[in-house]
Amino acid sequence: MSKSLGLETFTLSEMDEEGFRDLMEDAYIPYEPVCVGCKGTPKELLPFVLGFGIKGLTSGVSFGMRENPSGRVIAVVSNYTITPGDSAISEDVRYDEEKSNWYSDVVAEFSAGVDVFKGKFKKCLDISSLCVHPDYMGKGLAQELIRMSEEKGREMGCDVASIQTSNIITYHICKKLGYEEIRRQEIDTLTDENGRPVLDMEFMKTNGTTFLSYLTKDL
Repeated sequence: MSKSLGLETFTLSEMDEEGFRDLMEDAYIPYEPVCVGCKGTPKELLPFVLGFGIKGLTSGVSFGMRENPSGRVIAVVSNYTITPGDSAISEDVRYDEEKSNWYSDVVAEFSAGVDVFKGKFKKCLDISSLCVHPDYMGKGLAQELIRMSEEKGREMGCDVASIQTSNIITYHICKKLGYEEIRRQEIDTLTDENGRPVLDMEFMKTNGTTFLSYLTKDL
């Protein structure tokens, strides 16, 4: 599919940090439900998003797509591998920006205790950041990137893949590709000290996403 659209597929590296950063700021944060639901600006949330995504630039198992001949990065999937000795997410990252810290806490709390290995797997391909520019949505690029990641993950010894999502589109893509949900949390259960929802529930309902989901797939 990507070739028919005049796109070049490539393995992400540290050389691609600028293109990755631009895509996250322009096309991920403005559309990711939890990012928008917590009313954080791209500046406030970018450190957290990059904290996970940039780690994948050196993993050798992350991929991107760019336009020819402009070279604009229009899709990425940033992955890394973890073993049973690692946590379900890469790390508990803290930043100066208040919104980014809050977002980090929500993700860390949701992921705590998730066992992607289920007592039988040895190495996991963790799909950390998946983003397709709105200009190219609905063309099968996300599925293509996930399949590429799975194939490379198998080559690197991964026997399971995992992804955490609050995006209903990503959720359905993963279900179509054979991922099974192992944990779900309804958004309206995330409340402040006064019992009020911490996210903009009207936006979340309009967007069609009302839950966080953790999914895995045997490789």
